[in-house]
Amino acid sequence: AARDESMLPVVIAAGLLSLFVMPGFYMVQPNEAAAITLFSAYRGSDRNAGLRWTWPWMGKKKISLRARNVISQTIKVNDQRGNPIEIAAQVVWRVTDSAQALFDVDDFAAFSSAQIEVSVRTIGARYPYDDFEHKEVTLRGDHERIGDELRTELMARLAVAGITVDECGFTHLAYAPEIAGAML
Repeated sequence: AARDESMLPVVIAAGLLSLFVMPGFYMVQPNEAAAITLFSAYRGSDRNAGLRWTWPWMGKKKISLRARNVISQTIKVNDQRGNPIEIAAQVVWRVTDSAQALFDVDDFAAFSSAQIEVSVRTIGARYPYDDFEHKEVTLRGDHERIGDELRTELMARLAVAGITVDECGFTHLAYAPEIAGAML
């Protein structure tokens, strides 16, 4: 009986130690990052996949670094000549700076969607839909050049959120229904 009583402090100490150590464990999946904070101050990002440990009082906020594919809503824009056109884009993007994505914007996914729409509007208004004399750069005739310009525009707008654009292009491009018959 005396031996059992002498083990009680050891068992209590081991239990208290495990209560202290266990909250420090966290798991990082492949293509995921964990932003580490100490009392809301950013201390770094952990991108190493696997079971990880840090001091229990440090915060750990996870974020996916996987590629995301977004197809924007079809929006109506006036092209360079003032003709109403319908335009939509497909964008493949990914988070490259987890700290910026988590702490520099409120919601990086919503932010990227808004910036995609603004960029599509900007590029759509910058060029004419078509040039029947083939002397100008047009939305319809210069897909590669316009796609590169859209990507450049998006990269500039999304940099603040730590997001990079892998590829993009238009998925829908047409005159608006109210003038389509007259224009074609």
